[in-house]
Amino acid sequence: MSEGSSRLESLTGEVGLAFPEYEAPPPEPMGLVMEWIDQATARGVREPLALALATADARGRVSNRIVAVIEVTGRGLLFTSHNTSRKGRDMAATGWASGVLYWRETGRQLVLSGPVEECPRAESDALWAGRPTPLHAMSAASRQSDPLPDVAALRGEAARLAATGTPLPRPPRYVGYRLRPTAVEFWSADPDRLHRRLRYDRDADGWHTARLQP
Repeated sequence: MSEGSSRLESLTGEVGLAFPEYEAPPPEPMGLVMEWIDQATARGVREPLALALATADARGRVSNRIVAVIEVTGRGLLFTSHNTSRKGRDMAATGWASGVLYWRETGRQLVLSGPVEECPRAESDALWAGRPTPLHAMSAASRQSDPLPDVAALRGEAARLAATGTPLPRPPRYVGYRLRPTAVEFWSADPDRLHRRLRYDRDADGWHTARLQP
């Protein structure tokens, strides 16, 4: 990339990382998703699993926030939230979400879209039990996304719950979600601005790939 182009675009991470799958795509994307996450971690990306999760309500009004992905497997992306929160209500209304993992340090991003579903109770229980006990109190006291008229009262309730020093039962509103992508795009910065975009779409016949113009 020319010095002028680099300066104008404020690209401060690496560009031109090897992306052999761009020319020879594997038959399904999730293995490569996990490989890219491993590479991001190895290259020092500070929060490689910070997912910008977009949802929309029944009227099509979109909202976005960062959620922490707990696990990525061939089944999809696992995260937790309150099902009474805005995103929880959105996902209940539409059954759909889209997320972006962006890594400035490696000049890469992943866009993953598809149906999202609540995990079974037993899995949500296990996710709750796997959290450090000190995190239970605020999660149990808070009703995520509701108005907060009295900060001191919420702190007090969390302190009361924490004083037991023992694990708390999972609030029914705290659940696991799994995003099962039916569309995945790999984006990798290129020094000549022909940024490499490889998209996967899944239908009844399986996964299909296409390279997209930058």
